[in-house]
Amino acid sequence: MKEIWGYTGGSFSILVMTMSSVIIYASCGVFQFTLTFQLSTYLKILQNQIETKGAKDKTIYSQHSNITQFIQAYNDIFTGQLLIELMVASLMPCGYSYTIIKGLKSNNPPPLDIYHNLLLTLIGPLIMYICGQEISTQMERLHDSSYFSKWYEEKPKVRRDLYTMMLATVRPMKPNYRLFITFDMKCCTTVNITL
Repeated sequence: MKEIWGYTGGSFSILVMTMSSVIIYASCGVFQFTLTFQLSTYLKILQNQIETKGAKDKTIYSQHSNITQFIQAYNDIFTGQLLIELMVASLMPCGYSYTIIKGLKSNNPPPLDIYHNLLLTLIGPLIMYICGQEISTQMERLHDSSYFSKWYEEKPKVRRDLYTMMLATVRPMKPNYRLFITFDMKCCTTVNITL
């Protein structure tokens, strides 16, 4: 009976650590999805205004400036986390997968927390890539709608403002680490190929 209490304490501590990591990952993921969908909605609204009201509407440029600041704040919030997640995500699934395969081959299944850790190391970066891809796609659509508007028929001042906005949308305005690593599905594919 004394041996059971030792295992119970260990099982309880693993449960507490597992639940705390799940709560942290879930809250970060929900926060990231919330900011991404909010930004995506702002970009869709701006795209709709460009297509319906045209480039003469002066609120378009102030909204684009606000969206650019929002993306920079988004990058500032998640920059450290994104880089650490990317570096860890490229190494940890390999170790966990190796442990699981070795355990299954020797008919000695690994503990449940190995599966949990594998799932967490795969889901964390995937959330970043999905959010980055959504923002990247909406920025490309914004650029397309500003380019395909009738900017060539506008007055020179309006044309210059719209041209400046089109140049701003060409730059990589998506989740990135110091404009060096952009987080989208292209980066996800590159990381997965290296594994």
